[in-house]
Amino acid sequence: MKKIVTTDDEIAHMAADLVIANKELLFQNEEKAKRVAELVLANIEKAKRVAELVIANSEKAKRAAELVIANEELAFQNKEKAKRVAELIIANEEKAKRAAELVIANEEKARRAAELVVIMDDKAKIVTELVISKLEAIHNEKLQLSLMETIDITRQLVELRDPYTAGHEKHVGDLAKAIAQEMGLDSIHQEGLMVAGYLHDLGKIIVPVEILCKPTKISPEEYNLVKNHVQAGYDLLKNVTFPWPIAHSVLEHHERLDGSGYPNGLKGDQISIEGRILAVSDVMDAMSCNRPYRTSPGIEEALAEIEGGSGRIYDERVVHACLTLFREKGYKIPTALA
Repeated sequence: MKKIVTTDDEIAHMAADLVIANKELLFQNEEKAKRVAELVLANIEKAKRVAELVIANSEKAKRAAELVIANEELAFQNKEKAKRVAELIIANEEKAKRAAELVIANEEKARRAAELVVIMDDKAKIVTELVISKLEAIHNEKLQLSLMETIDITRQLVELRDPYTAGHEKHVGDLAKAIAQEMGLDSIHQEGLMVAGYLHDLGKIIVPVEILCKPTKISPEEYNLVKNHVQAGYDLLKNVTFPWPIAHSVLEHHERLDGSGYPNGLKGDQISIEGRILAVSDVMDAMSCNRPYRTSPGIEEALAEIEGGSGRIYDERVVHACLTLFREKGYKIPTALA
């Protein structure tokens, strides 16, 4: 092995190199230390900033937590308020329902009150109408009585001029009413026919008494004069206000279905039902009683006369009713001969 020999210069030189190397290393170490220190300082600053951020975040988290708590509290309060609002709504709806029920109840009461007012008004009206009706009935009854008394006086005045036919007008009126009743005519028709019968010979006041009372058969000229009593009776009655067609009934009591009657020779339905009933009633009484110029043929002859002319001269419904009255129901004319 070769031995290495080192001189002092070399050693010194090496030492110097080591010193320089150490200085260089020291410098580098100082630089590193400085950089380390700077990094430490930087890290400390970062740590400080991190800490500040942590503190800030903690503060934010705290505030967020407080906000959450506040929001929860607010939510709770809002929930309570919503609950109370819902309760108030329900309470108001209940009040509204009760108010509506009260309105309906009041409307019902008002309706019933109005109905009671109407009922009371109706009752008052009915009472008033009954009173008026009663007064009118009394008044009409008195007027009817006065009318019938006047008609009866008129009838008696006519009969005074012809004593041989006394009672004829009344008999005709009563029989006409009975026939109308048998035929089913209403009371108004019955009453009107009775009045028409009482007045049917009113026109005879124009006929001279000597003709009416002549004991022998009258001449054709005298008969024509007698026939004028029909028109005369109509003329006397046509302007009198009756509740029945008295004047026309009187005018038609000598008309016949076949046109053979007078004064206008009417036929069939041209003659009113009142005229047809009076025609049968007049013939029945005239033939059942004596006359100055002849004796009565009797009730059976009178019935045979109208029965034979039924449907041709006299209305068959009227004849049927008349035959029923006499043959089945025992109707009698007071002065009739058997």
